[in-house]
Amino acid sequence: MADERQFGRYAVERPLGRGGMGTVYLGRVSGAHGFSRPVVIKTIRTDLGPDPRAAMMFVDEARIAATLHHRNICQILDFDVVDGGAFLVSEYVDGCDLRMLLKHVATPLPYNVVVALFAELGTGLHAAHEARGEDGTPLEIVHRDVSLGNVLLGKAGEVKLADFGIARARARSYHTVSGSVRGKPGYMAPEQILGETLDRRCDIFSLGILLFEIATRTRLYSAASDQTAMRMILEGVVPDPCERRADLPGPLAAIIRRALARDRDARYATAAALVADLDALAIERGMTLTTGPLGALATLVQTRLHQEAA
Repeated sequence: MADERQFGRYAVERPLGRGGMGTVYLGRVSGAHGFSRPVVIKTIRTDLGPDPRAAMMFVDEARIAATLHHRNICQILDFDVVDGGAFLVSEYVDGCDLRMLLKHVATPLPYNVVVALFAELGTGLHAAHEARGEDGTPLEIVHRDVSLGNVLLGKAGEVKLADFGIARARARSYHTVSGSVRGKPGYMAPEQILGETLDRRCDIFSLGILLFEIATRTRLYSAASDQTAMRMILEGVVPDPCERRADLPGPLAAIIRRALARDRDARYATAAALVADLDALAIERGMTLTTGPLGALATLVQTRLHQEAA
């Protein structure tokens, strides 16, 4: 049954999920002459409304994400306050996230699909890192939560990075206390676990974890307890990806290892540099990274949705 609630001009259809900050709904906005568009509505929990810190973090997410306009970043469409509560409206990606896809894929993804997927994801991440304010000043955004659930995959082969809720940025009104740790333990960089000052290389480490997991279809750190995962990351424990997937191309394994370097200075300096190596690998192996692999990804997403509906 549809939810009868309304947020301004946005009608709620059904809940999509609940988190620490609030509830996420599938909604719809309608207009003249039959205009209608599905959207995602993210709300802040009513009991957190009076908390200035929680409210400011929610506002910051809206402000940061609204500055990002890229095909590989989930777009923020609106932000408003109604009946004493705040809500954020973003585009609806008709598909699933990367975590849900893997639950329905029995074998590792083809290499051209893996390379194409991460070339798209890395391009979006680099766009966020390079974002500037209206005055041209770098925003110095660090996502801090590049993980399976925050990579959205569309039925048309779209790849989008989502959820800048805990992103660090120069323009934030609210900043986490120095030394505090925010993020998912199995996907955090060593410096993130230690509460050190972060830069974009923190996200590149997380991207490396995702690349390891998708290329080998095995979990890296997330299968362990939080404490064990963080200890392994701090100790620089990185299994050889070729041991997890024997036919893994050597150059792809090298890209993964560099992204997962314990010393951030040994990692890729930018996500664009990682994407450049993926592109070079594609050229070397004669891979096509346009309609073919992304079309195959779209088919996988469609199959997963069909399985879910069955």
